[in-house]
Order: sequence, then structure tokens, then C-alpha cells
Amino acid sequence: SVGKEYSKEQIRELYDSRTKDQNSYDDPNQCTIYLAPSSIPNSGLGMYTTTPYQKGGLFKPEIGIMLQEMNRHYTSEKVKLLAQYPWAAQTLTFGNHEVGYGESIIPGLGMLANSHLGLVNVRHSEKWKIQPWIDGTDSYFRSDSLSMEDVGRGAHSWHGRVMFEADAPIQAGEELFVSYGDDWFTSREHLLGIVPGKAHFKEADELLHSFSLRDEEEKGESDYEQMLKDALRKDTRLRAALPNNLPDAPVALSMGTARFSAKDSIRSIEWFEENGACIDNIVSGVSTIPQAGRGAFATRSINGGERVTTTPVVTLERDQNELWENVKTTDAGEAVMELMGHQLLLNYCYGHTNSSLLFFPYAPSVNFINHGSVEESNAEIRWSTVPYHKADWLNATMDEMKEKLSTGLMFDIIATRDIQRGEEILLYYGKDWEESWNQHVKEWASMYQENVGADQPYLNLTERLGLPTSVDLNIVEQNPTVRTVGEQSENPYPPYIMTRCRFEPPEDCVSPTQSSDVHCQSRWKLSFDSLQVHPCTVLSRSTIADMDWYTAQVAVPSKETNEITLHLVEYMSRSAILFIERPYSRDQYAHGTFREVIQLPDGIIPSHWMDLNGDENKSAEEDVVQNESGGEESDQTTTGKVVLK
Repeated sequence: SVGKEYSKEQIRELYDSRTKDQNSYDDPNQCTIYLAPSSIPNSGLGMYTTTPYQKGGLFKPEIGIMLQEMNRHYTSEKVKLLAQYPWAAQTLTFGNHEVGYGESIIPGLGMLANSHLGLVNVRHSEKWKIQPWIDGTDSYFRSDSLSMEDVGRGAHSWHGRVMFEADAPIQAGEELFVSYGDDWFTSREHLLGIVPGKAHFKEADELLHSFSLRDEEEKGESDYEQMLKDALRKDTRLRAALPNNLPDAPVALSMGTARFSAKDSIRSIEWFEENGACIDNIVSGVSTIPQAGRGAFATRSINGGERVTTTPVVTLERDQNELWENVKTTDAGEAVMELMGHQLLLNYCYGHTNSSLLFFPYAPSVNFINHGSVEESNAEIRWSTVPYHKADWLNATMDEMKEKLSTGLMFDIIATRDIQRGEEILLYYGKDWEESWNQHVKEWASMYQENVGADQPYLNLTERLGLPTSVDLNIVEQNPTVRTVGEQSENPYPPYIMTRCRFEPPEDCVSPTQSSDVHCQSRWKLSFDSLQVHPCTVLSRSTIADMDWYTAQVAVPSKETNEITLHLVEYMSRSAILFIERPYSRDQYAHGTFREVIQLPDGIIPSHWMDLNGDENKSAEEDVVQNESGGEESDQTTTGKVVLK
């Protein structure tokens, strides 16, 4: 119930019971997910399933990591590899409202699965948004004061159960495809060429069917070429969906043009066993490590020396994780920027103290692997031995690695001893990581001492103090009534809570009959478009036939200019009103939360990638002075400030 207190043990028991269906282990005799070359030409590796799925069938949960305002905190004239992978923030639980502007990094299916618009068979599951308890564990963690039990708050993503589901029946051996959307492909035609969409493949099928019904004297080579020319004049993407040669037309007609364009998108189990890498040996669950959130558990027994899993990695630079804040402006109009912290993504990156290169792994469940001491750990990282690991890249220069726009390096996670089915996988994160964690614990211990001043930066962590969270308030059965703005003057919601309304504005704006404070007036209609969730203020409530209906003021930004249009929306149902946390109120955005790179073992990073002296990457106190007009030149001053001219 709202505001109910739970012990840590009760929380863990409650969470385990709600997620036991997702913690089931796979058939120990058959790998169910393989990493293998994609059936789409020049698309690298893809994901394949060896077990069939019915539409709506759920895949294993994955982690979602929010990137906060990357365009403001990191600027580069060159496109970086990491920029190829983020999803819109709303693919998380309304993650677009967590920060001013955010993007989502979702490993597993969110990064490994390729996109074929004519063969999409996987989509993000909306169920985990409707049922908020299956997203994140820290939503339940409410205490009357911060204590040593909370030392890990904000150090791991609360989006711990991002779910994907089958969008269509999936055959055993089929490649898994998600939809990047038409815009993703049309905006990259200069790089990818012409890529057909779902509608183009459908129309191409219809053209081939019509062509097959022609009289024999109208089905020659010249007739087919004319059909191709007509299709090209109509739409280049339609032409790209059609086979180039007449002999292929009957095959494409029988298979469908979409499947014909990726004929190897369904393969045999024997092919995967010979050519693929099994990546389903681990699954996420509630970690046995206090403060670690979720962990990775073995789905089958693994012998010492065997591969636990293999994963491609995204190469990025340390400064892509930095968060800067404008602390003041000089008399000359220069902005003084201070390094205030790092993206949460840093906690999931691997690297070496003396190198500015970092590596983010993105195979399924790999980012759930937690730290274990030298004695407790049961796995270690090595460069992969699978044939798709581009070992020659280890000879590339630093500049060459920083400019690569594709992935090629891969890690193997190897069992250092026998691991039992159901056992948690633990990596030793390294001496530097342990020292940073111990220092964080030491600093945290002083947070709640009586002599800590009010300006202690760590104290901006979200303390729930037994108050309801957005998770509580969104359970309609327990909270059927939303308080109006007038009622909130006497009985307010917690200060970190705000409301959003599901509302799709009509095409035509109708002027309000009475109020002059809004631009348009309309009746509410049902919409489940995740993009149509807007800030709103509940003005009044009326009861008709034992059902509450609300009138709200909804602020809808323009897609083109972001200019706000205020709508007075009447007869809105309770299900249309959502509660969310205010931007930056979640623990991961607080100052003082733990951030540290996972240390790779010595000997992994080539010596020519060691471009730091060991201290440069810890210069968190450095200030930057930036001229408002921007520029490329910079001067390093003796006070640790950089003036960008």
C-alpha cells in the first residue's frame, strides 16, 4: 500500500516472487540465443533464436541506461561510435521525463539486434510500463534516513527490467529484428543506400503477384524491366524492394520480397553450432550482493576454463562520460565550467587507469555481472577467441580507434572455476575500483553524522521518508482519485512528484469558450502513443455514473519549434493521468553517487593505448572557462582552468 514500510528482506522476497518467471533457466542441453553474422549484408553480427516464440512472448529482461544531455556535456566535431546506439528516452519508463533531454542505451536486443523493416519480429514490451513493479528494485527502498545500507544508491540503473516481446510469430533459427523506424534509414541514405520500408515490401509483393497473373506474352524480360522502371519512377524504395532479375521473381513471390532480401534470416541449429557464439548462459536476477541491484546468474553449469559468454564492445573515450556544469560567468562573458560528475554509463564501462579508451559490452545480461573479491570472483575477461573478434584492431593507433564508427573488438568472459547452474557470476573489478569504492564508503559514512553541514553535496539524494513514490501513485486500484490543484494546496503530493497526461491533441485548435489562460479546448480521447504524454495540471474533478472525470490543463510542445500550446482538456479518465518523478530527482542524478570504471586486467590493453599517467582521468576538480561564442582553441592555465577561445 501507499507509504508502507518494507524491510530489505521483505523487499527482496517480494521482488523475487514477482520476477520468478523471468529467472527460469534454459535447457542446459541447447543454447537458445546465438550471436552470428547477420543475414543483412554489411550489417555485422546479429541475434538469432533457436526456440520459437508466439506473438507476445517475452524475452529475458535487459538493463536500460539513461544518458543525460549528451549534446550539452560532450561536444565533438566528429561523429562518435556511441552515438549510433541510443534509443529515444521514452523507451524506458518515461525516461524522457527524468532529465532535460535524455537518451536510452539498452544492451542485448536494444543494441545487438539489427533492423529489417520488412521482417520486424521484436518490439519493446509496454507491459513493464503498465506494471511498474517489474521495473527496477530501488522503487521500494524507502527509509527514514540515509544509512550505510544505502551506500550504493544511484550507482546502478533503476531501469533493470527493460522487456522485449515477439511482435510476430518467430520460427526456430530466425534472426531477431527490431524497428529503428523509417526516419533512421532515410536520414542515413548517404551511408546505407536505399532501404525499403514495410509498406514498400508489401507493395512489391502486390506488384509481383499482379505480374504473375499476366498472360504469358506479357511476362518477358522486357516487361519485367519496364515494371522495374515504373517502380523506380514512383518510389526508389519500392524499386529497391523488388528483385533485380526476372528469374528471381517467382522465388521472391513465394517467399515474400522481404524474406527474399534476407534469405539467410532463418538458419539451422547445426549452422549456429558451427558458426555462432552462444550468448544465453546468463540471465539477470536480484543480486546476492548488498547494494548491487541486479546480478547475472548462470543458466547452465559451466566448467572452469569454458566461456561464460562473449560480447562485442563499443569503444568510447573517457570524456564522453563527463558531466559539466556552468558555475559562473566572468566579466568577459566567459562561462566557467566545472566537472560535476559522470554519466551512469561509466559504471558499466571497462578500461585501464592509464588509458583514455573505454569499452562498453552489450551482449545480453552481461552488464548485470557484479564485482566479487579476488577470492569470491568466478570469472575473468579476455579478448575473444571467436572468429568475429577483429584482433588486428589491437595494433591500431589511439586516433584510429577513436575514429572507428563500427564495432570489431569482443570480450570473452571465462569461468575461472566450475560454476553451478543458478550461481551468480562475479568478476574482480580491479584494485583501483576497490579503492574507489572503499573511499566512497568512507565519505558516505560521514553523511549522516551530526556535524555534517547543510551544504554537504551528497545530501541531495532522494530521501523518500516513507512517502509514496510514482510507482505507488500509478497503481490505480490503490489510488483511484487524483487530487486537483486546489486540493493539493492543503494536501500536496511529495515535492519530487509531478503529473503527466496521455493526450493526443486534435489537428484543429478550438478556441476556449471561457478561459483566456489556454489556447485550445477539447474533449479527451484515448491514446496509448508513448510520445503523447505531456505535463499537465489537474484543475477539477466531477463524478458521473460512479466514475471520476477530470479537467486538466495540458502543455503540448510543438514538434517543429518546441513552442508550448496550452490545451484545456475535459472528460479525462483516471487512466490518462500519470505520476512521475521530477527531472533529476532520482538517485542516479545526485552528486556524490558512486562512479568508477571497471578495471581490465593487466596485459589486456596494448601498451600503445596507454596515453594517461594514471592521474589525468581523476581530475574531477578541474574547471573550464568557455567563451560564450565557442571556438576550437584552448589555453591551459596554471590554475587548472581551460579557456576555450
